[in-house]
Amino acid sequence: MLFRHITPISPEDATGPVAAVYRQVDTEFSSIGPAVRMLSPAPELLAPCWALLRESLVAGTVPRWRKEIVTVSVSQRNDCAYDTAGHLVFLRLAGGEDAADALEHGKEPADEDLAALARWARSGGPQPFPAREAPEYLGTALALHFINRMVLVLLNEKLLPGAMSDDVPAAFDGAPIARAIHRERTNGDSLSLLDEVPSTGLPAWAGTSAVGPAYAALSRAAERGGGLLSEPAQSVVRETIARHRRSALDGDRGLLTDSLAALVPADRAGATLAVLAGVAPDRITETDVKTWRAGGYTDHCFVHLLAFGAIIAVQLVEGELTGA
Repeated sequence: MLFRHITPISPEDATGPVAAVYRQVDTEFSSIGPAVRMLSPAPELLAPCWALLRESLVAGTVPRWRKEIVTVSVSQRNDCAYDTAGHLVFLRLAGGEDAADALEHGKEPADEDLAALARWARSGGPQPFPAREAPEYLGTALALHFINRMVLVLLNEKLLPGAMSDDVPAAFDGAPIARAIHRERTNGDSLSLLDEVPSTGLPAWAGTSAVGPAYAALSRAAERGGGLLSEPAQSVVRETIARHRRSALDGDRGLLTDSLAALVPADRAGATLAVLAGVAPDRITETDVKTWRAGGYTDHCFVHLLAFGAIIAVQLVEGELTGA
């Protein structure tokens, strides 16, 4: 099986906003693979997530291969094998073969400028690029931090990019994963897919670029998932993710139990999913999901709850990457 915990919308069955996103992804980025389809139960998240990735990574003026160094480095930091493998291929296709070879083998690129970019993407610190390029680099990094977390929960952990069905070997050879990777794109074309284009609350680092509204739209849509939890549970989720985002709970789920002990039992299952989505998404179990979904929650609700935990972690990473 390609997916865990959800049943996404196939390209053949897609209508409305989902179909519109699928068309643009298929034209400008790649085939409609699992990492795109996984958000389809929640179109309110699918559209801004694609918009952020498109406006930062796919469009813009910074060479695509340099931004793919960021995608690979972030995915390696998050131990997301699926996205690491996929973006290594994009990095090579875009012209960064040497950097891809180094990163794939756990080494830094030989060029110190590129090595600094990879270190920044993994650990933050001073930005090794001019301010005018910040929207593209930062938007790319934050998009991948969000996507990695969702992938680690929603896709089969053995899945490799290039697999388009569960009965075909996962491989890039012959798979139509990349669409015209060197073609220039018009900035802002994805914003028309959003329900509403934010004009306030835009991140300062994004300047006047289309990356700002895309990131703000994703943040707002993901934060709405907090409405599935009580206010006390939302506060505990935020506090716990902030405390453990670097440690992934130190491999001890007992720490999570301790953090959530003050919540009433009805809040704990949802809070558990949200916290794990932020700090240790690969450790969400079938039991965790079934326990929460016993309350009658849909795929739409589940994806939103995961997004709530993921965006809290992403916003904390935003501070690391901007020095805020």
